Amino acid sequence: MPAIALNGRFSGTPQPTGTQTASQQLFDAIVWAPRDLELVVFADPGFWNISEWAGAEGVRLIRVPFREWSRRRAHQWEQLEFPRLARQYGCRVAHHPMTTCPVWQNGLKSVVTLHDLNFYRHPEWYSLAFRLVYSLCAVPGLRRAARVVAISEYVRRQAEEVLKIRPGRLAMVYNGVKPICPGARPPAGRYLLCVGSLQPHKNLARMIRAFQSVRAEAPDLELRVVGRPQPRFARDPDLPALLSSPGVRLLGYLSEADLASEYSQALAFCYPSLEEGFGLPVLEAMGLETPVLTSNLSCLPEVAGPSAVLVDPMCEDSIAGGLRRILGWTASQRKEAGETGKRWAAGFSWQRAAGEYLGIYRQLLP
Repeated sequence: MPAIALNGRFSGTPQPTGTQTASQQLFDAIVWAPRDLELVVFADPGFWNISEWAGAEGVRLIRVPFREWSRRRAHQWEQLEFPRLARQYGCRVAHHPMTTCPVWQNGLKSVVTLHDLNFYRHPEWYSLAFRLVYSLCAVPGLRRAARVVAISEYVRRQAEEVLKIRPGRLAMVYNGVKPICPGARPPAGRYLLCVGSLQPHKNLARMIRAFQSVRAEAPDLELRVVGRPQPRFARDPDLPALLSSPGVRLLGYLSEADLASEYSQALAFCYPSLEEGFGLPVLEAMGLETPVLTSNLSCLPEVAGPSAVLVDPMCEDSIAGGLRRILGWTASQRKEAGETGKRWAAGFSWQRAAGEYLGIYRQLLP
């Protein structure tokens, strides 16, 4: 049976968000999918449900202690040790789900999931160390990969136009969205919700200023922000004061159940991001029938579908106007938007994504 190596470097993250969450959910779907391919998974079994993968048919789980390593050590392993180990275990194709990929591929045909090119197109949003790592560990590998799989048409076009990757080496597979169940105690209060690490492109400063203008008309309204600072991103000097302003509540990192509770009771989920490759929180909120306000830029109109309220993220008045529109909906309008959003989100399936990746693996096998 042909063997595929799965690079589980994401399993070293103690509090996964974004790409780490998507990578785990994708690999979980691939592991449990019907297939005629053997999988050799290099991952830390202490991360979420990875230990269970050892019981799946045709899966060999190789423990790598990512949770004990620094980010630098994990990058070194990916670049130097992974290609050797994958060949040692008889693999011919390797899948790297988080944009980075070994420059030295040791005869492997690499599949790389490309989440976005923000690090390449907007270096001002990132620390110098992060930019250096990605210049060495992402761009060269992407240019040598047998397949680069973009997570939206928007990212696929960027890969073709910015990195000059030939269409024959490019594919597009949408991420899925995993249904999440609220906790036992729903949060109380009238509030809007933002979800995302405190990164420059999440546009929180403009979002909070827009909220302040709306709150002047509704003093009981609260803005709750889920997320945490990350040292690899540049800092917005205005953000700390704005996060401490009246009506704004920073919740930090939440468990899946607590996050689902916050989504489900919010008057609106707000995601006026400047740049996204997919925008998974938009679909998570829709899956719980929460009205969504998001950006009219990047991939977000493509992913958010017909029920989202789209705004110009560069304009605080546009964001505030979108908030007023949602807050002014009748109960029937909210119900219709929630049901439409839930149906739309259901079209993004990890099982479908897993099937498409398995098809890509088979194309690359001799």
